[in-house]
Amino acid sequence: MEEKGTQDGPKPSQDSGLHRLYFKGLTREETRGLVAGFGVAICGQEDNILFQMKGSIHDSEITALEAELMALKRGLTEAVSLGITHISIYCDHYHIFELVTGSSGPEKDSIALLMNDVQRTRQQLTSSTPLLVTGDQTNKVAYKLASETLVSEISISMPPCHKKNTFCGICFDDDLEAEQMFSVALCGHKFCLECLKLHIQVELMERVPRCPRYGCKSKLTIESCAHLLTPKLRAMWEQRIEETTVTDWAMCAKCQQMAGVAHGFCEINFVGTLFATYVEPNGSC
Repeated sequence: MEEKGTQDGPKPSQDSGLHRLYFKGLTREETRGLVAGFGVAICGQEDNILFQMKGSIHDSEITALEAELMALKRGLTEAVSLGITHISIYCDHYHIFELVTGSSGPEKDSIALLMNDVQRTRQQLTSSTPLLVTGDQTNKVAYKLASETLVSEISISMPPCHKKNTFCGICFDDDLEAEQMFSVALCGHKFCLECLKLHIQVELMERVPRCPRYGCKSKLTIESCAHLLTPKLRAMWEQRIEETTVTDWAMCAKCQQMAGVAHGFCEINFVGTLFATYVEPNGSC
């Protein structure tokens, strides 16, 4: 685990009484991976800030608990280097409080190693008293510093914004003018006119055309695609629309054919079970 931080505030050359240590380690999952940071604040008895620092933690597999302990370790190390001998350790995490007081043991080797470092550093202080605090008692400075580090890490990882080329979602051609593109009204997905024409032809073999984007269920409208349709394709589309208006389908009890009630091909007979009498063109069923 690698730490890198910046610090701010005066460094007292000698101990001037009881001090307070606030610390916070944070992790956040981002698209590029896990980012982690820490914040440390050392205050006087009146909670006046004497020293503060923040930094990033470069470890793609670090846990939230490990980040907290690394912040604590760094805070104690800085307290020793400042010549502080008496300090209260303000813990806002119950598990950390238990680990520091010894009422709970580490469950992982990585936690055990960090706790060994923490306890060795505490031995260099005359007194270091862990206190469990919650709510308004917690110092927001350490949390703010850790949060700022995460924001900084995320900002650094983001590529600069560039104007995106217009490209077709089917053929991925990105050398296209706006007039060569079609945007689906309901979802905004864009495709070149040539690809969309072919897509419509294939879709009309089975149903009313939908957006070509994988997983998208937005339907295309015959009005918005009118300029892409031949008379034959338009007739096919109108037929598909008519078919979707059928609200009841039933199987003929005699010929076992499915019939659409709304088309007038059959009548519904309620005889125990719902059946349909399908009338063949020659009048027989």
